[in-house]
Amino acid sequence: MREHGLSDLWRLVWLLCLVLAMSLAQTSQVCPSHTEIAPCSCSVKKSGLDIVCEITDLGHISKAMAVLKGKTNAIIFYLRLRHNNLPKLQGYVFLGLDIRHLTIHNSSLAVLEESSLSSIGTKLTQLDLSQNSLTTVPTIALRDLHHLLILNLNRNKITAIHGKAFEGLDTLEILTLYENKISSIEADAFKGLDNRKLKRLNLGGNELTSIPTQALSSLELLKKLEMQENRISSIQEGDFQGLKALDSLGLAHNHLREVPGRVFSHLTQLNSLELDGNQITHVDSNAFIGLEENLQYLRLGDNNLHSVPSDALRRLHRLRHLDLRANNITVLLEDAFTGYGDSITFLNLQKNLIKVLPPLVFENLNSLETLSLQNNKLQHIPEDVTENVVDTLRHIDITDNPLICDCELRWYSAWLGNLRDKDDEMMSKKRTVCTMASEHREYSVQNIPLDRMGCVGKNAGRISSSATGCKVYVDATLPLVVLAAVVV
Repeated sequence: MREHGLSDLWRLVWLLCLVLAMSLAQTSQVCPSHTEIAPCSCSVKKSGLDIVCEITDLGHISKAMAVLKGKTNAIIFYLRLRHNNLPKLQGYVFLGLDIRHLTIHNSSLAVLEESSLSSIGTKLTQLDLSQNSLTTVPTIALRDLHHLLILNLNRNKITAIHGKAFEGLDTLEILTLYENKISSIEADAFKGLDNRKLKRLNLGGNELTSIPTQALSSLELLKKLEMQENRISSIQEGDFQGLKALDSLGLAHNHLREVPGRVFSHLTQLNSLELDGNQITHVDSNAFIGLEENLQYLRLGDNNLHSVPSDALRRLHRLRHLDLRANNITVLLEDAFTGYGDSITFLNLQKNLIKVLPPLVFENLNSLETLSLQNNKLQHIPEDVTENVVDTLRHIDITDNPLICDCELRWYSAWLGNLRDKDDEMMSKKRTVCTMASEHREYSVQNIPLDRMGCVGKNAGRISSSATGCKVYVDATLPLVVLAAVVV
């Protein structure tokens, strides 16, 4: 029994020594002298060396790599080659080096020789080739990077993604191709990434005119798809079939004019949908079929809607964030948020043309915390409009509205006057203003001359709700921040 205990003790000591040795190996990384690798520089990081070569050429870079190859067990955690003259990456240039993250950025890189990256394929996890002159995906040079997790090809000159462009990248999780000139994607472009680990794909800032459905349909594990800033003019049912796990879809700043019925019906796991910055005038009442149980964030701002698309929105039972800013909404119907509003915490209606708020328009917004009505055409905000949301409201913005100083604003003045957080920086710099027509001047809402206005009745009788315990004015657990226009 004693021998067995000693055996366990020695095993533990051996393991501790092994861990210590590995730790020492990690921390014993030493940079070459500056003169050896100049104009490159070196610093020691926790996980290895950080090598930076900027504003130089292949000759100096090759010299620095040769010096680093002479360093036994050197781990180059970051190799950053930026702003260089490096039109071609030579074969085996990194042979004998242990590189984990490689960046070749803004270096006029146009060609990667077939064997340029193969020698570091077993350790490289991140590759950044952004802002270069690549016209095609360098498939052959990439195919041996079997441990790559992130590939950044942003801001190159790639015009098309050919078939099997990323074959061999078995472990890739993030692929970003933002701001190229991609106008076509072949049906088998992502073959080799399908049913593997790809979680995020960025095709934004290109020249696509339609959804590349065939190419995307095999990416069953994709979580985030970004296609903003393209030239997509229409979407239709079936465009997103196969993307069963998609959580976030970005279609902002395209040329969409409508959202047709059932177009997202295959995206049952979708949580966030960005449609802002298009030219949308119509949202079909069945547009959001399939999104009922999971969609929480919907952005429809900067479009051309003339009313809240309530019929389409009513099926979204879990919607929390609704952005309708900068449309042409002129009228809010009293039932605009009926049937789906009880889960909404954020509602943005700024930069519209709304003149009147019906008394019960916010009646169903039982969870509302942030309300933006900035820059509309509102002259009056009666107490009836907000009394159903003040218990949850934490932030309201009514700046840049032509408010008229009248007795209907008496409740609002009292609301501001009883805020606990009167020293808030925004509150100290900004005030809500209204115009007194009879005097042709502006007043801060807090300083409306109510006595001279002869305010009587309902509004005058509700200077403060502190006596009744109403949380509109005095509950410190619900700090309200009221943004407003600055009085000049």
